[in-house]
Amino acid sequence: MSLLARQPAERHWLSLDPARPDDLPRIAALADFIWWRCYPPIIGSAQVHYMLGRGYALPALREAQQNGTRFSLLRVAGRSIGFSAWRHEPDTAFLDKLYLHPGFHGKGLGRWLIEASCRQMANEGVDRVRLRVNRYNHPAIRAYERAGFRVSGKDCQPIGGGFVMDDYLMNRTGLLGLLLD
Repeated sequence: MSLLARQPAERHWLSLDPARPDDLPRIAALADFIWWRCYPPIIGSAQVHYMLGRGYALPALREAQQNGTRFSLLRVAGRSIGFSAWRHEPDTAFLDKLYLHPGFHGKGLGRWLIEASCRQMANEGVDRVRLRVNRYNHPAIRAYERAGFRVSGKDCQPIGGGFVMDDYLMNRTGLLGLLLD
């Protein structure tokens, strides 16, 4: 049975908890594990190494949190298996990070993480969210589309080290409607 088909009372073991500063090492470790298992076929090992150092090293995570990025840990029975990070922008939110341990793919938890993260944004009065996703990360693109995101454009930008982010821009509206459920 899909986790999404279960009743909320049966999911008491599933939570998306705001991350404290002392949770950032766990987020960094999860990012390292997830990226090395998922991204080398998409962007290559050299770019994985570069991007982990640039965006997921503890100083980068601390700076992002201090500048208003809201990190949350997805936990199953108390075990951290994924995370999300988003920040307010004018008239919208930017979903900067959303990752799930690959051992939990295909079980409905990615969709649950997306929805719970969008619900957090709605609770802050946000009705629209946008994100970037690598154009060749087909499983993630499908997951976002199933969750109501639509491609709104493409963007390829240099990020240093001779690397680029070659992404689709996606957005979803109507987050405030999640509060009616």
